[in-house]
Amino acid sequence: MTLEADATVVSFTDWLRKNHGDIDRRARFVSVPSGFQVVAKEEIPADTAVVSCPFSLVITKDLAKQAVLNVLGLPQSSDLESWSERQWIASYVGLHFVLDGESCEHLLHYPYVNMLPARDKLRTALHFTSEERELFKGSNLYGAILDRENEWRKEWTNCQTLISSINEEWGRKFSWEVFLASSTYISSRAFPSTLLSPNPSLQPSSTAEPVLLPGVDSLNHARGKPVTWSVSYPTNATTDLSQPQISLILHSPTAPKNELLNNYGAKPNSELILGYGFSISENPDDTILLKVGGSNQNTSKWEVGRSAQGADGLWQEIVSLVLQEPGSTPTYEDELEASSTLGDMIRSLIGRLPPVKRELDPAQVRPDVVKMYQDYIEGQHDILDSILAFAHEKERLAIERARDEGVELVFDDNESA
Repeated sequence: MTLEADATVVSFTDWLRKNHGDIDRRARFVSVPSGFQVVAKEEIPADTAVVSCPFSLVITKDLAKQAVLNVLGLPQSSDLESWSERQWIASYVGLHFVLDGESCEHLLHYPYVNMLPARDKLRTALHFTSEERELFKGSNLYGAILDRENEWRKEWTNCQTLISSINEEWGRKFSWEVFLASSTYISSRAFPSTLLSPNPSLQPSSTAEPVLLPGVDSLNHARGKPVTWSVSYPTNATTDLSQPQISLILHSPTAPKNELLNNYGAKPNSELILGYGFSISENPDDTILLKVGGSNQNTSKWEVGRSAQGADGLWQEIVSLVLQEPGSTPTYEDELEASSTLGDMIRSLIGRLPPVKRELDPAQVRPDVVKMYQDYIEGQHDILDSILAFAHEKERLAIERARDEGVELVFDDNESA
């Protein structure tokens, strides 16, 4: 990797500081294949607020919507309530590329947008080649990739149609590739708007919206890294601020030449690959989503983790489905049938899941995608194996219960869960 002090970095840091944000001067940006890292030039002590962003630079849905409508010359009352937060923010970011540095008083984030990774550096699942995508066939992630692309393409069509109706040249430049990159910046860099509250939180909320935090989003992820989000207001007597700002405090020291790292929260590899473009080997937070039931209206979904964490709810669901009398207390026969049903279900999923190790052509599959594939598939196999062991244990307990009731069961070799 090479140290960066080019005009792009200088322009961004100057812009951030000029607008009352900051990056610790003991840190610097380093160019790497995926874009930039932030590393320590010298020792940065624990409990340091390494980066801060004023609220005025935060890209929210409302800021993006107002700017996009102004750029397009449309009234703020335009009837576009069906647009998602992603459509507004992606359109706002995308218009920076479309106008490509042209003077526009409504596009305020050129220095930030210029620092974002180039499209060819993005590695989220929608940036996989067709050969790379096909590797995941048979897994939940494969279907999630198709669903996300279908959803995003529909949103892009709506955005491009509006932009083209105002300016055909802008509409032509607002391509699927521009929208995909802009949406990827949101999925990989956005944080929930709950971080901007007086008591910042990463906890999911039905009212939270994605927001981009220039500078703060420059730090990469490290699982379990101790960090704190701090929001300061001008009314606070201990601060000398002209406007509210959010800061990221790292609670562990960073040695010279080491990377400064954030913590995005506990995320399974499926989410990391789909939205962020990387994976964690033997990720303890890996999960698999299992569906139980018939029609879509009656289908229930269960998220199960490693060591069959969360499988109890799935088990109760299957037991309730095999009961001869709904709501009755399960008999050992019911539990045996449920264990057999669960075992058959899991063995079927294992049979469809691709193997962890396979011969891959390096000319068709990039090394970073190979790692994501192996990390994800390893986790899926491990979880399914643990659920199968869970089903075997339920079968064993049902057999013990039958014996306690004076019934000796005899099984053929093929009848075990």
